[in-house]
Amino acid sequence: MHAPTLFKSAYAPAARARPVSRFKGGLSRKLARYVATKRVCARNERPLVSFTFDDVPETAFTHGARVLEGRGVRGTFYIAGGLCGTTEPERRMISAADCVELHRRGHEIGCHTFSHSMVQALDADSFAAELDRNQEFFSSLVPGLKLENFCYPYGVASLPRKLQAQTRFHSCRGSQCGINSGTIDLGLLSGIALDHATDSAKVVSAIDATVRRNGWLILFTHDVAPTPTWIGCTPEFLDAAIATALGRGCQVVTVREALRAIGSTP
Repeated sequence: MHAPTLFKSAYAPAARARPVSRFKGGLSRKLARYVATKRVCARNERPLVSFTFDDVPETAFTHGARVLEGRGVRGTFYIAGGLCGTTEPERRMISAADCVELHRRGHEIGCHTFSHSMVQALDADSFAAELDRNQEFFSSLVPGLKLENFCYPYGVASLPRKLQAQTRFHSCRGSQCGINSGTIDLGLLSGIALDHATDSAKVVSAIDATVRRNGWLILFTHDVAPTPTWIGCTPEFLDAAIATALGRGCQVVTVREALRAIGSTP
């Protein structure tokens, strides 16, 4: 399945910059990825699997949440408030009312900036303003709701913005492939995508590795539809992944619950 033009920047948008700027940007991204800045030693008693959704398209609510609830579990939805209620050529984004319903039904709402901005392109003040605006948006929908966990739009972090984000949130997730186990960097958690490039064998292998390592696997996607975009998955594929995790004895939990299970939050 070829990537629609709309979504070519979903994980790592191309930047038009001078060679020196590109070099500095690449170095900062590598430092963010390889320098652990918020370490915690995981103390979970059982392997953990979290299902998370980015942006969030309407179908992640209508299909994704329903599939999770059908298995008796809940997910984490990283939402950019500025996208709520908007329509793109191949997907409609979640409405404000459905965000409230997600929260009411026990799912976790995480922060994804307000405008879905690539944080590496923001200075400290602009990034803080994006985070403040998103928190204010959700506080206006659900008084008292605190956005505790963050996901970098496009999965891209720079070292300065990583250091800034991790002081504000319990955890921050990127899009680098991996399982979180042993000593975990909460400043840039790893995950595995559920998308057009992921088949059932890869999901089963990741879950089995999580069980062997007593780790924490974060599976992430975007839309959940019978004919998904290249960064989404079908309801059947999502359901099979949940069933496999539960069948292997994993705890399927939100990111908030996983942090409690590894002993990093009360």
